Amino acid sequence: MWPIPTLEHDLITISFLPHNLVLCWMTGNTKHNNKLTVNAYERHELNNLELAHLVIFNPTRVKQIIHKFLSTHKKENAFITVSLNGLGVSEQFITMPTSTPKTSEFKIEHSSNLLWGYRFMYQNDNGEFVFYLYKIPRSLLLQYELLAIASKLNLINITTQNMALLNTYKTIFGSAFRHSQLAIDMMRHNNSIESLISTDILKKIISTSSTINLAHELPYLATVCGLFNDQGLRL
Repeated sequence: MWPIPTLEHDLITISFLPHNLVLCWMTGNTKHNNKLTVNAYERHELNNLELAHLVIFNPTRVKQIIHKFLSTHKKENAFITVSLNGLGVSEQFITMPTSTPKTSEFKIEHSSNLLWGYRFMYQNDNGEFVFYLYKIPRSLLLQYELLAIASKLNLINITTQNMALLNTYKTIFGSAFRHSQLAIDMMRHNNSIESLISTDILKKIISTSSTINLAHELPYLATVCGLFNDQGLRL
């Protein structure tokens, strides 16, 4: 990937999921409004194998959806961030004896075909340190980079949905964020990151049109917020 630009106040996000393609145009905070504003939002159901295990089988259809959204809102030159969620990404929570492990301690063999990374989550009741770990084939990432090139998209970031959701959770708490509270919430929800964010909480940081059913679109819009608030968040 190329160098990440400075934080933009006007951003397009694209979320690839097993059966949905979600596009959003969001504007950042202003002096008069501390909320993120959703200017346009679309969720397209993918029922014809356009996407399977995050592999793009119908790039023409995917490009059509993206181009129509950008063209309609005259955002062809906007910066774009992408999140991935599906079986193409391997994700798990693992425990380690220290909060600052070396990469070799994860016992993942080096491979030029695999990209992996981790994020410290919390310390559990047994005194172990819990980490979120992801692994993704480089060939899969290449598909999205080639899609961006073919579509002339200003792609600045690719990450997992869970990474974006974690950032939304952190954004909600702001300077009051504590890993100890994250530990309580994660253990209460069986490590389901998506369950950490409720509709009422999301309303505090996002402003949407009345035509958008926030409760129904909760996980998608929560992901969008995470992508916006940390455009440097990446695989």
